[in-house]
Order: sequence, then C-alpha cells, then structure tokens
Amino acid sequence: MRPRDLAMIIVSFLAMLAGSFLPALAEPLAPFPRVCLMILLYLGFLSVGTEALFVHARLLPGTLSGLVLIRLFALPLLAFIPFELLMPDFALGALLVGAASIGVVAPVFSIMVNADTALVLAGNLLTSLLLPLTLPALLYMVNAAMPLFRPDTLHLPEHLSLSGMTLSLCVTIIVPFVAAFLTRRVPRATAFILKNQFPVAIVTIAVSTLAIFSQYSGILHQSPSLVVQALLAACLLGGIMMAGGLFLPRSMPPQRRLAFLISYGTMNNVLMLIVSLEFFSASESLIAAMYLVPLNALLVVYRRWSQAWGLEQAR
Repeated sequence: MRPRDLAMIIVSFLAMLAGSFLPALAEPLAPFPRVCLMILLYLGFLSVGTEALFVHARLLPGTLSGLVLIRLFALPLLAFIPFELLMPDFALGALLVGAASIGVVAPVFSIMVNADTALVLAGNLLTSLLLPLTLPALLYMVNAAMPLFRPDTLHLPEHLSLSGMTLSLCVTIIVPFVAAFLTRRVPRATAFILKNQFPVAIVTIAVSTLAIFSQYSGILHQSPSLVVQALLAACLLGGIMMAGGLFLPRSMPPQRRLAFLISYGTMNNVLMLIVSLEFFSASESLIAAMYLVPLNALLVVYRRWSQAWGLEQAR
C-alpha cells in the first residue's frame, strides 16, 4: 500500500475514533461538515474545470452518459430493493446514499490506482451539478411507485420539502463551482492550489469526519446496537455498489472499468449526511456517516484490482 493510501485511511479512522470519544466538540464543529464538503467540491471542480467534461462528452458521449445514468438512477434502485427485503429500516438511507453524486475524493483515489481519472473527474462534475434535480426526482418517483408493490409508501418525513432540498443542494454545490470557475481565470493561483491539494484534502476530510462522529457520540454510546446496524448497512451498501461492476462489459479497457468501479463505490456521503440531518431521521444520517468506513476501506480493493489488471505496472 502506498504512503498516501495509508495516510488517507489512518487519518480517516483516527478522526472517527477521536470524534466518537470527544462529544464536547459536536457543537463548535457543527458547521464544519458543510464547509469542508464545499472545500472538497471546490478542489474537485478546480481540478477538472470543464475541459474533461467537454472532452468526454465529445469523444465518449455514451460512456459518460452511461456512467451518470447508472450512478444517479440505476445503482440507488439496485441498492434499495435488497434493503427493502433485508434491512427495511435503512432502505431510505441506502437509497439516499446510493443516489449521491460521485464523491469528491474519487479523483484522488483514481490517481492513486492509475484509473481513468479524466472520466472520474467529468463524472464527478456532471453528477454533482445534476444532483439537485435528480435526487428529488428519484425520491418522488420511488415514493409514487411504492404503492404498486406494497400498501406503504416510502415513509418520507411529513415536513420534507423537495424544493427546499433542491435549494440546499444548489447552494452547497453551485457556490464552490462558481468559486473554482473564477479561480481558474488566475493560472498561478490554480497551479499553487492544485499542487497542495492533497494535504488540504486530507486535513479537510479529518476535520469533517471528526465533526460528524463527535455529533453522533451520544448515539454511539447510548445505542451501540443501532450504530452496529448502521455500520453493517453501510458495508452492505458498499458491497452492492461493487456488485454493479458485474454488469460492466469485459471488453471495456481496464482503466475505464476501474474508473466506473471507483465512481460506484466512492459517493458523496457527506453531502447526503448533511441532507439527512436537515430533512430526514437518525437512521438515514447514521448510514451516511458510517459509509465513511467502507468508502475508505474500498481503496484497498481498488488497489488490488489495479494490480490484477496491470495498471500499477503501466503507471
């Protein structure tokens, strides 16, 4: 395992442990998950600009469109069905986390394992910009279709406002996008930030993870069984996301196939945590928070595939 891989995993898990045992940090760090997420989005948007999006849209329109449709619609539905059967209390949370945009650390993981980073970057940009429209639409469609299969609906919160969710997502995503667009007008500043983005990203991830787990410290100590269930649900969700790779054609180049798998397993769970805290219940928030465990653990799996497919030697 490379030093950066190890650093990312160790920092993330140490932040989880520190947050779990330092509940006093919950209140002062409460605004940090959204702020940290916007910083990570900014770095991701700054890395890709719009160039990779335009290149893939022009040269590989079917590949990019397929990645976006699978990531935002097919995979969350694939996850929702087994959760309805096996862990119904976490089915809505699995749908939410599964429907998240490609994670802001996905390009970092892609660079580490020599996948098609340009495709991951383009997918990250496009799914992030589309999410304020696709997530409310998916929730509406699933909720409307549920009575066709069983008497109950999706049990969405009574106070849930899909338009409010759209507005919240737009603010969180569009602000860093505009900031990155303006920064790219200054090449020297862009080059300096991108040169130092890894330490900034790892500090940001540590702070956001610490803030999240300190906020849930009370539940971790008072209801450990619920936390264990949420962790199992998160791991099951990660496994289902990886199972989506079974449908990828064998003729697909290894770098592109690995880019799809990274995009499947590395979603923006922190954004879904923020949405869950604002609009949903503890079950949805917990599975989003606990997905940090499989999200980081899957980096080891990506590395194994990279080695098996000869991408490490091709670096």
